[in-house]
Amino acid sequence: MNKEIILKALKAALQNWIRSASPGQLWRVHQVGGLGAVIEVDGDDLRVRIELDGPRSMLSEIGMTGGRLPITEAFRGEDSATWGTPPPLGSGERERWFLASEVAQAHARQYLEAEVVDRQALLAAYASDWLARRSAG
Repeated sequence: MNKEIILKALKAALQNWIRSASPGQLWRVHQVGGLGAVIEVDGDDLRVRIELDGPRSMLSEIGMTGGRLPITEAFRGEDSATWGTPPPLGSGERERWFLASEVAQAHARQYLEAEVVDRQALLAAYASDWLARRSAG
């Protein structure tokens, strides 16, 4: 098992999690982070599963914004995206608004996808750390 294979599987697992995450899971990640990976190897078979609220790791802060999402309509690259004025940060209304807004959820998914691309060094460090722990154990 080498670092590139683990890194590729980790990215694919993160992208799959982002696509399939519920609105509540997206909200949770943007509020407090908490993503983690479970990597299992059985012979030549590698499985990576992304979990929310597992043990803290260097992946835990991916996507954490403190609820500042959505950023703007421009983030999505569409002039036609509208959702009105979001409720204030930190309010229960903002969470309810996010959970009901497909546009805000789409922005949250896009932000997470961008994080996976932008944080390649972090993902590579995670893969290296996992390999080092596996070799030591």
